[in-house]
Amino acid sequence: MSITENNKVNEYINNVCKLIKNKKVHNEIKEELLDHINDIIDDYLEIGMSLDVATDKALMQMGNSEVIGHDLNKAHKSNSDWLLLIITTCLISFGFLTTAFLQLNTFNDNYYINYISKLLVFLVISIVLSLCILKLDYRKFKKYSLTLYIISISLILLTSTFALPINGMRHWLIIGSFSIDTLAITPILLIISLAGIFDNYNWTNKISLFKGLILVFIPIILFISLSSLSTVVIYLIATFTIMHISGFKLKYLIIFSSALGAILLLSIFRSAYRTERLFIFLNPSQDIDNAGWIYNQLNTLRNSSGLLGTGSTINSSVLPDANMEFALTSIIYCFGWIIGIMVMALVLSFIVRIAFISSNTRNTYGKLLVSGLCSLFAIQFILNILANFSLSPILGINMPFISYGGNQLIINILSISIINNVYKFRNVSSTLSN
Repeated sequence: MSITENNKVNEYINNVCKLIKNKKVHNEIKEELLDHINDIIDDYLEIGMSLDVATDKALMQMGNSEVIGHDLNKAHKSNSDWLLLIITTCLISFGFLTTAFLQLNTFNDNYYINYISKLLVFLVISIVLSLCILKLDYRKFKKYSLTLYIISISLILLTSTFALPINGMRHWLIIGSFSIDTLAITPILLIISLAGIFDNYNWTNKISLFKGLILVFIPIILFISLSSLSTVVIYLIATFTIMHISGFKLKYLIIFSSALGAILLLSIFRSAYRTERLFIFLNPSQDIDNAGWIYNQLNTLRNSSGLLGTGSTINSSVLPDANMEFALTSIIYCFGWIIGIMVMALVLSFIVRIAFISSNTRNTYGKLLVSGLCSLFAIQFILNILANFSLSPILGINMPFISYGGNQLIINILSISIINNVYKFRNVSSTLSN
């Protein structure tokens, strides 16, 4: 008689599952319990026990079904990661308050009200969309991975073809009264799609290897065509993380990344503008009245802030993009080093928490998804902080959640919602088949 037809075993397993509220894990738990009980029964049968006696002893060895059910229910609770949500809320709050404060004395009352209202609208849209994602099982996203990849590539191509340059950069795709910052959105969309494509990917097969590298290379070429090397760097680091976790050998990844690094350096030195920016970063004093001015200004503002800040606002003549790329410097200048250090501590906690979720996720697709998003956030935070402290060239990278930007806010909050969704089902190892 098959163990699945054993009434005693089925009754035991059903009693366990009755106490587990997360029904999405029932099938997986049933399979695990059946396998474990079957192994124990086989051991007893080998020493000459009858099936009935072996079954009774196996169930006794497993322990009380009620105790096991309560323990498994605790382990498989489908709840949100409130710590991550609290940290994210704090970061968004700092960003919102900083942006609102910087605009206090800059424009008239009507403009200020419209400005803040716009921020609130973006925030509400983000929250509503996030709540919708939380209702879903993230494993369902995997089957749309290739579709999402195609959409991402299409957005970049549309931007390359139709986008009008703003401040010398073609980032924005204008659709009617709406504008989409495609270079802020597409790296995240690509990482989400590649996590699904590279889940259980066969990197040892030459044809699969070639296809995988092609998928990775296409966005690189397109980002370079838009003269956005910073986007290339962000995308590559997050993509390499996914590739490594999915089984791409580290030694080949090092060779691959070294070659790409050489290509990026070559593209920098082939551009007079980029070369000039690099040398000015290395020695800002050589052009203190022009491009080097911004590095000197950042140092001056930080050094004059004190522990509690100046309490005054910053206009664009003092610091361009004060509420965007240089939001951290603005926070330190306006509110002091204590608040600035607090923000950076929150950033560190944010990255560590997401890394923790990734390491404790059983499903490989979920692990790839969270790891990729974690790397994406981490490299943006790191490069932005380094630029604000004049420790790296200014690359035009905003600080997630802190810097002003409606498109970025929406996509970043949606990313957190996806991570939180993975956390809810972190103990579920299987991937949905349909």
